Amino acid sequence: MSDTEIEGVSADATEASPIVIYFATQLKRLRGDKGWTQEQLGKRIRYTAGMVGMVETAKRVPSEKFVLTCDKVLDAGGMLADLWPAITRDSYHDWFRPFVELEAEAVSIREFEVQVIPGLFQTEDYARAVLSAAWPPPAPEDVERQLAARLERQKILDRTNPTAPLLWVVLEESVLCRPVGGRDVMVDQLKHLLETAQRSHVRLQILPFSKGAHAAMDGAFTLLETGSRDRMLYTERPGSGQVTSDADEVAKCDQRMSALIGLALSPEESIDQLAARIGET
Repeated sequence: MSDTEIEGVSADATEASPIVIYFATQLKRLRGDKGWTQEQLGKRIRYTAGMVGMVETAKRVPSEKFVLTCDKVLDAGGMLADLWPAITRDSYHDWFRPFVELEAEAVSIREFEVQVIPGLFQTEDYARAVLSAAWPPPAPEDVERQLAARLERQKILDRTNPTAPLLWVVLEESVLCRPVGGRDVMVDQLKHLLETAQRSHVRLQILPFSKGAHAAMDGAFTLLETGSRDRMLYTERPGSGQVTSDADEVAKCDQRMSALIGLALSPEESIDQLAARIGET
């Protein structure tokens, strides 16, 4: 298989979702309107006719590059491109989709993490290393599909209408010590984290090892608040995750978050520690 073919599509879509089927239908219609064969379209977008056929029959999930190139070449006026966010949502596990939808609507996100840099703050190479570390080993196409979905989520950080959510994140120091992807990848990630931490709508705090035991020794969690003031809690365990609006559970983790914020380094001290760690890595 050529490099172009690998870049052009993602994982098998043996059970294609409605949005993938809809994209396939619209792609075939637009190609027909041009009077082009699959081979002729393939030459214009630099993919094989066979690959175009696989996407048009919803046997393959298109990549962002494939979608955007087709939109331009077929003069779709953004119609195909506008489907990309919905296509990426199909890359999420069923149990993760409710959280992603809430995250996109949130006006406030508060998160405590003990294992990895939060997904909204990950660089492309760091995220790829995290996704590739799964066991059993995922197919490269699956990794790239999930990576595209993760990068798509990050667009809420640059949102202006509605405005980007307020983000308050506490990271256990272990997150900064784990060399995910090797030295170069980790240095780039820490630099990106430092830049992100200095955004006006972001507060980042580091919880040092020296603080000892803390209020969330049993794991990470995320608290979300929507524009309608609904408050949700998201937690994960191996292979699954859960969103709950149970008031008692939300209140408990709200108290935990307050305790963690009080125990952690201040945002200013955390930025200084990040800068120092970049120099040491």
